[in-house]
Amino acid sequence: MTPTTLRDAYRSISQLHENEKLAAWLQSKRAIVWLTPRRRRQILFFGALLGGTIALFRRQSQWRDHLSATSWLAPALALPILLALVYLLYLAAIHFSRLPAAVRRRPQIALHLVFWLIIALAWITPEEAGVWKTAIFLIAVSIPYLIWRCGYMLLSGQRGKAAGTAFRDHLFYIWPMWGGTNTPQGKGADYLTQCEAQSPAAYARSVLAGIKLLILARIWDLTKLLMGVLVFSNPKSPLAPSLGGYSLEIPRARTLLTNEIPASLLMTWLSLYLEFIWETLDIAEDSHFWIGLLRLFGFNVFRNTYKPLLAKSIVDFWNRYYYYFKELLVEFFFFPTYVRYFRAWPKLRMFAAVFAAAFLGNIYYHSLRASGIAAGELPKIWVSLGRPRAGYCFLLAVGIYISMLRQQKKRGTGAQSQAGAALPRRLIQIAGVWTFFSVIHIWNLKSPATLFDRVGFFLSLFGF
Repeated sequence: MTPTTLRDAYRSISQLHENEKLAAWLQSKRAIVWLTPRRRRQILFFGALLGGTIALFRRQSQWRDHLSATSWLAPALALPILLALVYLLYLAAIHFSRLPAAVRRRPQIALHLVFWLIIALAWITPEEAGVWKTAIFLIAVSIPYLIWRCGYMLLSGQRGKAAGTAFRDHLFYIWPMWGGTNTPQGKGADYLTQCEAQSPAAYARSVLAGIKLLILARIWDLTKLLMGVLVFSNPKSPLAPSLGGYSLEIPRARTLLTNEIPASLLMTWLSLYLEFIWETLDIAEDSHFWIGLLRLFGFNVFRNTYKPLLAKSIVDFWNRYYYYFKELLVEFFFFPTYVRYFRAWPKLRMFAAVFAAAFLGNIYYHSLRASGIAAGELPKIWVSLGRPRAGYCFLLAVGIYISMLRQQKKRGTGAQSQAGAALPRRLIQIAGVWTFFSVIHIWNLKSPATLFDRVGFFLSLFGF
């Protein structure tokens, strides 16, 4: 078997969604023909109602705790209130031109003010309110999951694209039946509609692309299991018994932060790089799963994670690593800052926009998802999340800004000179990206280590 044959065989497997024969065979199947865009959206709509209900009950307690009728009452009260709130926001989106001028100018700020009013209501509601306090608490802890999705709906209204759409055209991505993270995979209605398969042929390709991502998600899951045993010596891994206890026994970076395990400088750097690879695989696994499901329903959207370990610049990695989180920060923080402020000073304008997104927006997003926010545990959140995360976000923003400036300087040098860069140079660029993100990840590791512990650990990497 020649190298060309092997390459063609690999391509036929890795790019199965581009296989013309397979796509032609699949598009003729009854299920593909029957699942028209309208029917797929109907399934997603009713699935959203069911999935949202299940998620709300799970947020209150585990299923084994729902043994009495009273334990069902709070979610039953919270569910229609949440649906009514989302529906009111839908009405605001489709009738955006009728909203007050102040709201039309700053719709996202108005949306977040509503959220904070609900949070404040959860704080001040007395314990004597009983089940109503629990219901308000459930609403408050659910909104961080919904708020960015509702933000995309309002953004669609602001652009004039929400008019004429039905409520079901929005609920399926605001409350997706498969759950997911607070980051909207596939953004909102505008992008999803743009990527929606309208014909059996396009739907067949989308399904194949989804199957490919689901397979990749499983591969990365198995890779993580192997890393856990062979690299990090995880005794709880299901693969540990079958591998005979062999492991490189590289310590996890979070244990090095608190000096739980002594390690040489070389071992410390190796641990940081491997932790970075682990986190990237973890994001890729989850991302491929969510996007794979979206593609199975005909939304052939861009991947959330696309070969980030091959990125040659910081800004390129940031675009590849967690695409829809980056898009969220760009849509709601970068662009609003960029179009409004410092127009006469291009570099300051870019600096302000980058810091509004990668620093302030990043901190704000993660503050909203903190578990104690609905309970009013703000000092605890700041100690455990804010200070370390602030360091990470600051360094990230600085890195992205410098990387963007360097990218701008490279423009005009010619595509040929960039494409013809020698392999050693490309490897050095990739290694630089790995090093940057491995180092700043020190401030993003889940660990009881304080801010000063992390600073001390960072300095120790360079012999201080």
